[in-house]
Amino acid sequence: MPTSVPFPSVACAMLSLLVIFGVPIGLGIAVNRKHKGSGYAIMIGAFCFIVSAYVLEQILHGLVFTAFPNIRDNIVVFCLYGCLTAGLFEETARLLGLRMLCRKDKSPAVGFAYGVGHGGIEAILLAGLTMVNNLMVMYAINSGNTDSLLTGLEGDQITLAQEQLAQLAAVPATQWLAAGFERLCAIGLHLALSMLIWMVVTRRLPAWGYPAAIGLHAVSNLPAMLYQAGVIGVWPTEFATLILVILVALLVRQLYLHAEPAHL
Repeated sequence: MPTSVPFPSVACAMLSLLVIFGVPIGLGIAVNRKHKGSGYAIMIGAFCFIVSAYVLEQILHGLVFTAFPNIRDNIVVFCLYGCLTAGLFEETARLLGLRMLCRKDKSPAVGFAYGVGHGGIEAILLAGLTMVNNLMVMYAINSGNTDSLLTGLEGDQITLAQEQLAQLAAVPATQWLAAGFERLCAIGLHLALSMLIWMVVTRRLPAWGYPAAIGLHAVSNLPAMLYQAGVIGVWPTEFATLILVILVALLVRQLYLHAEPAHL
């Protein structure tokens, strides 16, 4: 049973939590101040992510992993499947959501606000809530109140819970920091891809922008899939993702600067 969680680990976890919640909230406030009514686009972005990634995509995963239980054993197939399904579901949802939003407002702020909602809710649901729970467990360990975490457990369950607590306490501070870093990159990716799809919807770009967004999303997800497959470590994953997100953002910026407003 761990007696304490080192202060650097707690501090890095708190910093990641601040990033995970603070960046989306801060971006949402900023875009809403600059462009009134952006709150609706943020909510649509969040809704489209939940439906596409947490409902429809999970249904497909359930079917595929049931039919092909050994798919994880083939790293190439597993990575291709994970990357392409994420790109297809999320970019299709982004296209449909922005099509609806741009019927009334075609300003760039709509695309940006959608990206804040899409990336923000993903950060909160995927990492934020887990980080809150982890910090609560850390507090219980450091305050010597771990018995409350074991209430209602018996026999092997207690042993397993104690092992999990020990593993959590042993997680390096840099790994807690990586969680916030990863979400920051993901939010940046969603903002860039939302602007790309916005350009397609507003006819600044031809229709090829939609499959391009799927491809860019899939490629940007590759480091995370390789990490899940156990091929690369945490920080190589984060730095590879950062490079890919920067490249995607620069590409979208160039497309935006050279797009034809006359097509609107």
